[in-house]
Amino acid sequence: MSMDNKNKQNRTKSNMKISRHHWRKRIKKSRSSLQWKKALLLFAFLIPMPLIIQASDIKGRFYVSDYYSNDSSHNDLQIVSSKLRLYKQEDEKPGFYFNLDGEIRKKISEGEDPLKKRLNELWVGYKFPQNLHVIVGRQYIYQLFNTYIDGLNLKYEIKKGAGFGVFGGLAPDLYDNSIDGKFKSFGAYGFLDQDTYQFYIGCEDLMYEGATDRQYCSARLNSALSKKVRLDGFSSVSINQATNKFELENASANVSYAATRDLRFQLFYDYYRAIKYFESSKNIFADYDYIDNYFLDTNSQSRAGGRVDYKLAKKLNVYASAAYQTRKIDNDHAVRYTGGFRTYDLGGFNLSGRYTHIDNFNSENDEFNVELARNFFNKVDVSVYASKEKEKLDIEGGFTAGTLTYGTSVYWQLNKNYFVSMFVERYDGDDYYNTSVFTQAGYRF
Repeated sequence: MSMDNKNKQNRTKSNMKISRHHWRKRIKKSRSSLQWKKALLLFAFLIPMPLIIQASDIKGRFYVSDYYSNDSSHNDLQIVSSKLRLYKQEDEKPGFYFNLDGEIRKKISEGEDPLKKRLNELWVGYKFPQNLHVIVGRQYIYQLFNTYIDGLNLKYEIKKGAGFGVFGGLAPDLYDNSIDGKFKSFGAYGFLDQDTYQFYIGCEDLMYEGATDRQYCSARLNSALSKKVRLDGFSSVSINQATNKFELENASANVSYAATRDLRFQLFYDYYRAIKYFESSKNIFADYDYIDNYFLDTNSQSRAGGRVDYKLAKKLNVYASAAYQTRKIDNDHAVRYTGGFRTYDLGGFNLSGRYTHIDNFNSENDEFNVELARNFFNKVDVSVYASKEKEKLDIEGGFTAGTLTYGTSVYWQLNKNYFVSMFVERYDGDDYYNTSVFTQAGYRF
């Protein structure tokens, strides 16, 4: 991940994890039609759940959302989406449990449409008295790094929170998420899932039309070493099918230390490189010289840094962080510095501010962020925010560009189950502007 990716505030309540700048693509104007009935009817195909499961045990959420934007070229973009998740958690006693996670998205405009229907997970599991779990369907094998299958997963607990598993079957198409029979996946894993630590290790052999597409193993550790120290780590290693050698794909470590109630330290390290799919990716490249270079590419990036959080006063927290990043292809480096503050219940308002300076690979960036938020009646969260960014390119013929982004967001918890949320945002660049509106209504149960 590049150093110039901006840290956006996590708006968990409002579930507005939408990459706003992603939608600023210029497209031709078209008529708009919400087509709510069509979206709801399509969702009927995503709910083939076993009738033997009692409805009172089922949890989930359902929401519909609408995103609209208009830019300086008078190009309209509207995206209507709907998402449904239903699940029943595993019980201590034997029985069924399941998970359904699907979404529908429709771009109401001319141009390239996004994926209209996507089924992330749809599986049913049964826990037998002998601690054997049989799980069938589309599922994410969470004990590994990025493995999905359309098949069978057998998990056995030797004792509570410790065991192993094997899985196999088809795998979703890497490029359109469909089931076409070209991808097949087989693998195994082990797990230790305890109160103070979790450790997972596993391997997968992914095949494409009978040939190995990717072979990799991964390991992950999440551990509370003590009441004050926590360690989280992850790593994955694959076999390069062109050289038959092991390659380190990803490695990360994060150590946090709570020195006192008011002072916290964090150190982190990340290493990452491109994940290669050796058979299926050949269909993408027409230039076979480029394919060879891609398969033999050893470029990588690494990042290391730290952060300090300090409670300066009863209602005031301050923090600072620094990160150093390098890339192997040209041995270039980048540095990022961030400092900020948060105040709580200042006349009923929460105020936060942040400054970030990035000495990037080929540019310098400065960004200022400020946000003011307040809760009304323990039901409505309202915030207004703004950010000012200045970028100076260091390359020959480089130039300086500035942008201003500002907006407001509202989250309203109508009752225990229903909520609505929205944001309105304006983006002003030197030669381009965009106005966007996002609304969402949902139900949790």
